[in-house]
Amino acid sequence: MSTNLTATPIERDVVIITGADAPEYLQTQLTQDVLSLGVGESLWSFILTPRSEIEAIIRVTSTSDGHILDMAPGYGESVRQRLDGPLFRMDVEFAQDTWPGVAWRGDGAADVAGEAPIRARLPWNGVEAIDEVGPEVRISPDVTALAQDELDAIRIGANWPSEAEIDGTATPAMSGIVGHTVNFEKGCYTGQEFVARVHYRNAAPPRRLVQIAFEPGSAVTPGAEVMVDGEPAGTVTSALGEVGIGLAYCKRSIETPAEGVVGSIAVALS
Repeated sequence: MSTNLTATPIERDVVIITGADAPEYLQTQLTQDVLSLGVGESLWSFILTPRSEIEAIIRVTSTSDGHILDMAPGYGESVRQRLDGPLFRMDVEFAQDTWPGVAWRGDGAADVAGEAPIRARLPWNGVEAIDEVGPEVRISPDVTALAQDELDAIRIGANWPSEAEIDGTATPAMSGIVGHTVNFEKGCYTGQEFVARVHYRNAAPPRRLVQIAFEPGSAVTPGAEVMVDGEPAGTVTSALGEVGIGLAYCKRSIETPAEGVVGSIAVALS
């Protein structure tokens, strides 16, 4: 499907990590293979608790000077503190900032020139998506910007979780994006044991993230209960009422596609 190119201003918290021991240290803390990154390359990753609950969804980018982690605004401090805590006699330094960026969406996004420290393709089916993030990034005045709801609708349409889906108990297997965020060939990292066990046993998680669709303008809100066949099935985590799309964690017993309700509002699960 052809989609017109848009450029929407965004902000991202960044944690800049340098020092001789930084690559090896990050390898023990992130679910992705940090050592495989070439300069300018990016990967999405989780930061996990020892029990494998997701603490943060981040993107890690390799630079000539070190590595940059970028994440949603408001999460930089907690991520920096989390990574700074386990250090012991290692040459690793942290800097924290908030950088502007541009969310390029639509046909031709990959062809837009840019010199930003972070320039990364998002692994979303159905839409060409590039994030450009850096201290000097500025929006192009010649390209249409999307409203925040429209930008979120693209993410939800790609079944991509955001911080709204981190509830303190969600694990990578529940997120639906393990293939884009976890490397099963690398060495040990915090939370690895449970993640690997679920993967290699091909075990279904107790709940998983699914997309919900409903009549635009309906009052579906995060935290609402999803019912299927008269039984509680899950909980809405993201919802765009005006657009009629959202995400919800549903029990593994729910096979999709399925029909359900949120209150009195009909929803389609996929």
